[in-house]
Amino acid sequence: MKETRSSEVSFVRCPDYDRDRTYFAVREAVDLLGGIHLFVKPGERVLIKPNLLKAKPPEAAVTTHPEIVRAVIRLVQEAGDTAMVGDSPGMGGLHKVADKAGILRVIREERAQLVDFDEALQIKNSGRFQQFEIARAVLEADAIINLPKLKTHGMTTLTGAVKNLFGCIPGKRKVQWHFSTGVNRDLFMRMLVELSAVLEPRLTVMDAIIGMEGNGPGSGDPRHIGAIIAGHDAVAVDVVCARLVGVDPGKLPLLRAAAEAGIGETKPDRIRVVGDSVDQSVIRDFRLPPQEHLEWRIPEWARVILKDALTTRPVIDHVQCIQCGICKEHCPQGAITDVANRLEVRYRDCIRCYCCQEFCPQGAITVGRGWALRLLP
Repeated sequence: MKETRSSEVSFVRCPDYDRDRTYFAVREAVDLLGGIHLFVKPGERVLIKPNLLKAKPPEAAVTTHPEIVRAVIRLVQEAGDTAMVGDSPGMGGLHKVADKAGILRVIREERAQLVDFDEALQIKNSGRFQQFEIARAVLEADAIINLPKLKTHGMTTLTGAVKNLFGCIPGKRKVQWHFSTGVNRDLFMRMLVELSAVLEPRLTVMDAIIGMEGNGPGSGDPRHIGAIIAGHDAVAVDVVCARLVGVDPGKLPLLRAAAEAGIGETKPDRIRVVGDSVDQSVIRDFRLPPQEHLEWRIPEWARVILKDALTTRPVIDHVQCIQCGICKEHCPQGAITDVANRLEVRYRDCIRCYCCQEFCPQGAITVGRGWALRLLP
Protein backbone atom coordinates (compact mmCIF):
# COMPACT_ATOMS: atom_id res chain seq x y z
CA MET A 1 0.00 0.00 0.00
CA LYS A 2 1.33 3.42 -0.96
CA GLU A 3 2.18 5.64 1.98
CA THR A 4 0.51 9.02 2.51
CA ARG A 5 2.24 12.06 4.00
CA SER A 6 1.27 11.91 7.64
CA SER A 7 1.36 15.68 8.15
CA GLU A 8 -1.25 16.34 5.45
CA VAL A 9 -4.79 17.11 6.65
CA SER A 10 -7.83 17.75 4.47
CA PHE A 11 -10.51 20.29 5.35
CA VAL A 12 -13.84 20.25 3.53
CA ARG A 13 -16.86 22.43 4.25
CA CYS A 14 -20.17 20.60 4.67
CA PRO A 15 -23.26 22.51 5.86
CA ASP A 16 -25.42 19.67 7.20
CA TYR A 17 -25.94 15.91 7.42
CA ASP A 18 -27.88 15.49 4.19
CA ARG A 19 -27.01 11.94 3.12
CA ASP A 20 -25.63 12.76 -0.31
CA ARG A 21 -23.84 15.96 0.74
CA THR A 22 -22.21 14.18 3.67
CA TYR A 23 -21.06 11.25 1.53
CA PHE A 24 -19.53 13.50 -1.13
CA ALA A 25 -17.87 15.73 1.49
CA VAL A 26 -16.32 12.73 3.23
CA ARG A 27 -15.23 11.26 -0.09
CA GLU A 28 -13.72 14.59 -1.13
CA ALA A 29 -11.83 14.82 2.17
CA VAL A 30 -10.39 11.33 1.62
CA ASP A 31 -9.73 11.93 -2.09
CA LEU A 32 -7.72 15.06 -1.25
CA LEU A 33 -5.41 12.77 0.71
CA GLY A 34 -5.06 10.34 -2.19
CA GLY A 35 -8.29 8.32 -2.03
CA ILE A 36 -9.53 5.44 0.09
CA HIS A 37 -7.26 2.96 -1.74
CA LEU A 38 -4.30 4.78 -0.23
CA PHE A 39 -5.45 3.70 3.23
CA VAL A 40 -6.93 0.21 2.75
CA LYS A 41 -6.23 -2.74 0.47
CA PRO A 42 -8.96 -4.88 -1.14
CA GLY A 43 -10.06 -7.80 1.01
CA GLU A 44 -9.17 -6.27 4.37
CA ARG A 45 -11.35 -6.26 7.48
CA VAL A 46 -11.62 -2.60 8.43
CA LEU A 47 -12.71 -1.50 11.90
CA ILE A 48 -14.56 1.83 11.92
CA LYS A 49 -14.35 3.44 15.37
CA PRO A 50 -16.95 6.21 15.97
CA ASN A 51 -17.54 8.09 19.22
CA LEU A 52 -20.35 6.23 21.02
CA LEU A 53 -20.05 7.77 24.46
CA LYS A 54 -23.62 7.08 25.59
CA ALA A 55 -27.17 6.57 24.34
CA LYS A 56 -28.11 9.94 22.88
CA PRO A 57 -29.88 10.82 19.60
CA PRO A 58 -27.82 12.28 16.74
CA GLU A 59 -29.15 15.81 17.27
CA ALA A 60 -27.62 15.91 20.77
CA ALA A 61 -24.14 15.95 19.13
CA VAL A 62 -22.78 13.54 21.75
CA THR A 63 -21.92 10.78 19.26
CA THR A 64 -20.50 10.64 15.75
CA HIS A 65 -23.38 11.32 13.36
CA PRO A 66 -24.74 8.22 11.59
CA GLU A 67 -24.35 9.79 8.14
CA ILE A 68 -20.61 10.15 8.72
CA VAL A 69 -20.51 6.47 9.64
CA ARG A 70 -22.57 5.59 6.54
CA ALA A 71 -20.24 7.54 4.26
CA VAL A 72 -17.14 5.77 5.58
CA ILE A 73 -18.81 2.34 5.44
CA ARG A 74 -19.58 2.96 1.78
CA LEU A 75 -16.02 4.07 1.01
CA VAL A 76 -14.65 0.97 2.71
CA GLN A 77 -17.03 -1.31 0.84
CA GLU A 78 -16.29 0.42 -2.47
CA ALA A 79 -12.64 -0.42 -1.84
CA GLY A 80 -13.59 -4.10 -1.63
CA ASP A 81 -13.29 -4.41 2.12
CA THR A 82 -15.42 -5.68 5.01
CA ALA A 83 -16.72 -2.82 7.15
CA MET A 84 -17.02 -3.38 10.91
CA VAL A 85 -18.20 -0.74 13.39
CA GLY A 86 -17.31 -0.97 17.06
CA ASP A 87 -16.75 0.96 20.29
CA SER A 88 -16.86 0.52 24.05
CA PRO A 89 -19.42 3.06 25.34
CA GLY A 90 -18.74 4.68 28.67
CA MET A 91 -22.32 4.03 29.76
CA GLY A 92 -24.78 1.46 28.42
CA GLY A 93 -24.39 -1.55 26.13
CA LEU A 94 -23.06 -1.15 22.61
CA HIS A 95 -26.28 -2.20 20.86
CA LYS A 96 -28.41 0.16 22.95
CA VAL A 97 -26.07 3.11 22.41
CA ALA A 98 -25.62 2.43 18.69
CA ASP A 99 -29.39 2.13 18.28
CA LYS A 100 -30.14 5.40 20.07
CA ALA A 101 -27.40 7.18 18.11
CA GLY A 102 -28.91 6.04 14.79
CA ILE A 103 -25.77 4.11 13.89
CA LEU A 104 -27.24 0.62 14.28
CA ARG A 105 -29.82 1.39 11.59
CA VAL A 106 -27.09 2.59 9.24
CA ILE A 107 -25.02 -0.55 9.89
CA ARG A 108 -27.99 -2.72 8.97
CA GLU A 109 -28.91 -0.69 5.90
CA GLU A 110 -25.34 -0.77 4.59
CA ARG A 111 -24.85 -4.48 5.47
CA ALA A 112 -21.88 -3.78 7.71
CA GLN A 113 -21.11 -5.48 11.02
CA LEU A 114 -21.41 -4.24 14.61
CA VAL A 115 -18.63 -5.67 16.78
CA ASP A 116 -18.40 -5.68 20.57
CA PHE A 117 -15.27 -4.73 22.47
CA ASP A 118 -16.03 -7.20 25.25
CA GLU A 119 -12.75 -9.12 25.21
CA ALA A 120 -9.28 -7.67 25.67
CA LEU A 121 -5.79 -8.76 24.70
CA GLN A 122 -2.52 -7.41 26.04
CA ILE A 123 -0.16 -5.70 23.65
CA LYS A 124 3.35 -4.54 24.53
CA ASN A 125 4.47 -0.96 24.10
CA SER A 126 8.00 0.42 23.93
CA GLY A 127 7.05 3.78 25.43
CA ARG A 128 6.54 4.96 28.98
CA PHE A 129 3.62 2.57 29.41
CA GLN A 130 4.78 -1.00 28.95
CA GLN A 131 1.51 -2.54 27.82
CA PHE A 132 -2.11 -1.89 27.00
CA GLU A 133 -5.21 -4.06 27.14
CA ILE A 134 -7.01 -3.48 23.87
CA ALA A 135 -10.21 -4.99 22.49
CA ARG A 136 -9.60 -8.20 20.55
CA ALA A 137 -11.84 -6.95 17.72
CA VAL A 138 -9.54 -3.94 17.30
CA LEU A 139 -6.34 -5.96 17.25
CA GLU A 140 -7.73 -8.58 14.88
CA ALA A 141 -8.86 -6.00 12.32
CA ASP A 142 -6.52 -5.33 9.40
CA ALA A 143 -7.02 -1.58 9.60
CA ILE A 144 -8.63 1.05 11.84
CA ILE A 145 -10.50 4.12 10.61
CA ASN A 146 -11.08 6.61 13.42
CA LEU A 147 -14.33 8.66 13.40
CA PRO A 148 -14.22 11.16 16.29
CA LYS A 149 -16.61 14.00 17.08
CA LEU A 150 -15.26 17.49 17.78
CA LYS A 151 -16.37 18.29 21.33
CA THR A 152 -15.22 20.01 24.50
CA HIS A 153 -14.03 18.02 27.50
CA GLY A 154 -13.45 19.02 31.12
CA MET A 155 -10.13 17.21 31.40
CA THR A 156 -8.64 17.63 27.91
CA THR A 157 -10.36 20.93 26.93
CA LEU A 158 -11.10 19.45 23.50
CA THR A 159 -11.72 15.82 22.67
CA GLY A 160 -11.11 14.62 19.15
CA ALA A 161 -9.05 12.17 17.18
CA VAL A 162 -6.53 10.96 19.77
CA LYS A 163 -8.97 10.83 22.69
CA ASN A 164 -11.53 8.87 20.62
CA LEU A 165 -9.13 5.93 20.45
CA PHE A 166 -9.39 5.52 24.23
CA GLY A 167 -12.64 3.70 23.44
CA CYS A 168 -10.57 0.81 22.04
CA ILE A 169 -9.87 -0.14 25.65
CA PRO A 170 -12.85 -2.19 26.81
CA GLY A 171 -15.25 -1.27 29.57
CA LYS A 172 -13.97 -0.85 33.09
CA ARG A 173 -10.35 -1.04 31.98
CA LYS A 174 -10.73 2.61 30.97
CA VAL A 175 -11.67 3.43 34.56
CA GLN A 176 -8.52 1.63 35.74
CA TRP A 177 -6.42 4.01 33.62
CA HIS A 178 -8.06 7.00 35.27
CA PHE A 179 -7.37 5.44 38.63
CA SER A 180 -3.74 4.52 37.92
CA THR A 181 -2.78 7.93 36.52
CA GLY A 182 -4.61 9.72 39.37
CA VAL A 183 -4.46 13.51 39.49
CA ASN A 184 -1.47 13.60 37.15
CA ARG A 185 -3.20 14.90 34.05
CA ASP A 186 0.02 15.00 32.04
CA LEU A 187 0.56 11.29 32.70
CA PHE A 188 -2.95 10.51 31.45
CA MET A 189 -2.34 12.58 28.29
CA ARG A 190 0.92 10.72 27.69
CA MET A 191 -0.99 7.44 27.95
CA LEU A 192 -3.51 8.64 25.35
CA VAL A 193 -0.89 9.62 22.79
CA GLU A 194 1.07 6.40 23.30
CA LEU A 195 -2.13 4.42 22.85
CA SER A 196 -2.81 6.23 19.58
CA ALA A 197 0.69 5.33 18.38
CA VAL A 198 0.14 1.67 19.28
CA LEU A 199 -3.22 1.53 17.48
CA GLU A 200 -1.96 3.60 14.52
CA PRO A 201 -5.27 4.20 12.73
CA ARG A 202 -4.71 4.45 9.01
CA LEU A 203 -7.21 7.24 8.60
CA THR A 204 -9.12 9.68 10.79
CA VAL A 205 -12.32 11.37 9.60
CA MET A 206 -13.50 14.01 12.05
CA ASP A 207 -17.21 14.84 12.35
CA ALA A 208 -17.11 18.61 12.76
CA ILE A 209 -20.38 19.44 11.01
CA ILE A 210 -22.16 19.85 14.34
CA GLY A 211 -19.74 19.84 17.26
CA MET A 212 -20.26 20.41 20.97
CA GLU A 213 -19.23 23.42 23.02
CA GLY A 214 -19.53 24.29 26.69
CA ASN A 215 -20.14 21.43 29.11
CA GLY A 216 -18.89 18.61 26.85
CA PRO A 217 -18.40 15.82 26.07
CA GLY A 218 -21.80 14.51 27.12
CA SER A 219 -23.93 17.47 28.24
CA GLY A 220 -22.73 20.47 26.25
CA ASP A 221 -24.51 22.48 23.57
CA PRO A 222 -24.51 21.51 19.89
CA ARG A 223 -22.61 24.05 17.79
CA HIS A 224 -22.71 24.27 14.02
CA ILE A 225 -19.18 24.19 12.61
CA GLY A 226 -19.80 22.81 9.13
CA ALA A 227 -16.68 20.82 8.33
CA ILE A 228 -15.16 17.41 7.71
CA ILE A 229 -11.50 17.06 8.69
CA ALA A 230 -9.42 14.04 7.68
CA GLY A 231 -5.86 12.83 7.91
CA HIS A 232 -3.52 9.93 8.50
CA ASP A 233 -2.00 11.45 11.64
CA ALA A 234 -4.58 11.73 14.46
CA VAL A 235 -2.41 14.28 16.27
CA ALA A 236 -2.23 16.53 13.20
CA VAL A 237 -6.03 16.30 12.82
CA ASP A 238 -6.42 17.48 16.43
CA VAL A 239 -4.08 20.40 15.76
CA VAL A 240 -6.26 21.55 12.85
CA CYS A 241 -9.39 21.09 14.97
CA ALA A 242 -7.91 23.30 17.68
CA ARG A 243 -7.15 26.00 15.14
CA LEU A 244 -10.70 25.75 13.79
CA VAL A 245 -12.29 26.59 17.15
CA GLY A 246 -9.79 29.33 17.96
CA VAL A 247 -7.58 27.42 20.41
CA ASP A 248 -3.78 27.61 20.39
CA PRO A 249 -2.74 23.94 19.91
CA GLY A 250 0.28 24.52 22.13
CA LYS A 251 -2.03 25.24 25.06
CA LEU A 252 -3.77 21.85 24.90
CA PRO A 253 -2.34 19.30 27.37
CA LEU A 254 -2.84 16.37 25.01
CA LEU A 255 -0.94 18.02 22.16
CA ARG A 256 1.81 19.09 24.55
CA ALA A 257 2.14 15.45 25.62
CA ALA A 258 2.32 14.39 21.96
CA ALA A 259 5.09 16.91 21.30
CA GLU A 260 7.06 15.74 24.34
CA ALA A 261 6.69 12.09 23.28
CA GLY A 262 7.55 12.83 19.65
CA ILE A 263 4.29 11.24 18.51
CA GLY A 264 2.54 12.82 15.54
CA GLU A 265 2.96 16.32 14.13
CA THR A 266 2.06 19.10 16.57
CA LYS A 267 3.50 22.15 14.80
CA PRO A 268 0.84 23.92 12.71
CA ASP A 269 3.40 25.27 10.25
CA ARG A 270 4.48 21.72 9.41
CA ILE A 271 0.94 20.51 8.69
CA ARG A 272 -0.19 20.97 5.09
CA VAL A 273 -3.94 21.60 4.97
CA VAL A 274 -5.57 20.78 1.62
CA GLY A 275 -9.09 21.64 0.48
CA ASP A 276 -11.00 24.58 1.93
CA SER A 277 -9.46 27.30 4.08
CA VAL A 278 -9.34 26.73 7.83
CA ASP A 279 -8.41 30.38 8.47
CA GLN A 280 -11.62 31.56 6.79
CA SER A 281 -13.70 29.16 8.89
CA VAL A 282 -12.33 29.80 12.39
CA ILE A 283 -14.97 30.11 15.13
CA ARG A 284 -13.89 32.91 17.46
CA ASP A 285 -16.58 32.50 20.10
CA PHE A 286 -16.50 28.73 20.58
CA ARG A 287 -17.28 28.13 24.26
CA LEU A 288 -14.71 26.02 26.09
CA PRO A 289 -14.98 24.53 29.58
CA PRO A 290 -13.08 26.37 32.33
CA GLN A 291 -9.39 25.53 32.02
CA GLU A 292 -6.38 25.41 34.24
CA HIS A 293 -3.72 27.99 33.52
CA LEU A 294 -1.56 25.79 31.31
CA GLU A 295 1.60 27.85 31.83
CA TRP A 296 1.40 27.59 35.64
CA ARG A 297 4.46 25.78 37.03
CA ILE A 298 4.86 25.03 40.73
CA PRO A 299 6.67 22.27 42.66
CA GLU A 300 4.87 18.96 43.08
CA TRP A 301 4.68 19.27 46.87
CA ALA A 302 2.90 22.64 46.56
CA ARG A 303 0.59 21.28 43.89
CA VAL A 304 -0.54 18.50 46.23
CA ILE A 305 -1.22 20.92 49.07
CA LEU A 306 -3.01 23.43 46.86
CA LYS A 307 -4.77 20.94 44.58
CA ASP A 308 -8.25 22.36 45.11
CA ALA A 309 -7.11 25.94 44.62
CA LEU A 310 -5.02 25.33 41.50
CA THR A 311 -7.16 22.88 39.54
CA THR A 312 -10.52 22.72 37.88
CA ARG A 313 -12.99 20.29 39.40
CA PRO A 314 -16.44 18.79 38.82
CA VAL A 315 -19.27 20.74 40.42
CA ILE A 316 -22.77 19.34 40.97
CA ASP A 317 -25.71 21.65 40.27
CA HIS A 318 -28.19 20.46 42.87
CA VAL A 319 -31.09 22.18 41.13
CA GLN A 320 -30.63 20.04 38.01
CA CYS A 321 -29.43 16.89 39.81
CA ILE A 322 -32.11 14.19 40.12
CA GLN A 323 -29.89 11.96 42.33
CA CYS A 324 -29.93 9.09 39.85
CA GLY A 325 -26.53 7.97 41.18
CA ILE A 326 -24.94 7.39 37.76
CA CYS A 327 -22.05 9.74 38.58
CA LYS A 328 -21.45 7.89 41.84
CA GLU A 329 -21.52 4.54 40.06
CA HIS A 330 -18.94 5.60 37.45
CA CYS A 331 -16.51 7.43 39.74
CA PRO A 332 -13.26 5.37 39.72
CA GLN A 333 -12.25 6.77 43.11
CA GLY A 334 -15.59 6.46 44.88
CA ALA A 335 -15.32 10.21 45.51
CA ILE A 336 -19.04 10.96 45.18
CA THR A 337 -21.11 10.33 48.27
CA ASP A 338 -24.61 10.93 49.66
CA VAL A 339 -24.60 13.80 52.15
CA ALA A 340 -27.86 15.04 53.69
CA ASN A 341 -29.93 13.49 50.89
CA ARG A 342 -27.89 14.93 48.05
CA LEU A 343 -24.79 13.91 46.10
CA GLU A 344 -21.51 15.65 46.88
CA VAL A 345 -17.97 15.35 45.50
CA ARG A 346 -15.32 14.55 48.10
CA TYR A 347 -12.56 16.63 46.50
CA ARG A 348 -9.69 15.20 48.54
CA ASP A 349 -10.30 11.89 46.71
CA CYS A 350 -11.33 13.31 43.32
CA ILE A 351 -8.76 12.69 40.55
CA ARG A 352 -10.33 15.16 38.08
CA CYS A 353 -11.05 12.54 35.42
CA TYR A 354 -14.52 14.03 34.81
CA CYS A 355 -16.13 10.63 34.28
CA CYS A 356 -19.02 11.94 36.40
CA GLN A 357 -19.49 14.88 34.05
CA GLU A 358 -19.33 12.67 30.95
CA PHE A 359 -22.01 10.29 32.17
CA CYS A 360 -24.45 12.63 33.94
CA PRO A 361 -27.71 12.32 31.94
CA GLN A 362 -29.05 15.65 33.23
CA GLY A 363 -26.03 17.82 32.46
CA ALA A 364 -25.99 18.64 36.17
CA ILE A 365 -22.21 18.40 36.55
CA THR A 366 -20.06 21.20 35.22
CA VAL A 367 -16.40 22.21 35.42
CA GLY A 368 -15.59 24.67 38.20
CA ARG A 369 -12.34 26.47 38.97
CA GLY A 370 -10.41 26.56 42.22
CA TRP A 371 -10.11 29.93 43.99
CA ALA A 372 -6.55 30.52 42.79
CA LEU A 373 -7.52 29.87 39.18
CA ARG A 374 -10.36 32.36 39.45
CA LEU A 375 -7.78 35.07 40.16
CA LEU A 376 -6.01 34.38 36.87
CA PRO A 377 -6.90 36.42 33.73
